Amino acid sequence: MNVQLTANYALRSDGTQFIVSQRKLVDPTKAPGYKAVEGAPVPELRERWDDVAYYPLTSGGLTALLDSVRMRTVAASDASSLMEIGEILRQTTQELTDAVNAGLSPQFTVKLSA
Repeated sequence: MNVQLTANYALRSDGTQFIVSQRKLVDPTKAPGYKAVEGAPVPELRERWDDVAYYPLTSGGLTALLDSVRMRTVAASDASSLMEIGEILRQTTQELTDAVNAGLSPQFTVKLSA
């Protein structure tokens, strides 16, 4: 199982637990010991997915991880007001709902509460 939840979070399982991965962009020029080589092209940013959370393989674990992704998204934002936080929560909730519903049959949908 490997499910993209949002642009920056994915869900997978190792058969015993849910694992949430977060996308990170790595700038090789910021690495300790990096030395630019004259005439060489500057290395490009690269994408890396890091495991950031583990949850039990239960419906409660799934609910908790979805809520965690919402909160992590808010925490990583540059929101400066409660209204902006509310909007980020609404947008992330919609992304998660769309991701979950995309894998369900047309007769069954999920509505997440904000």
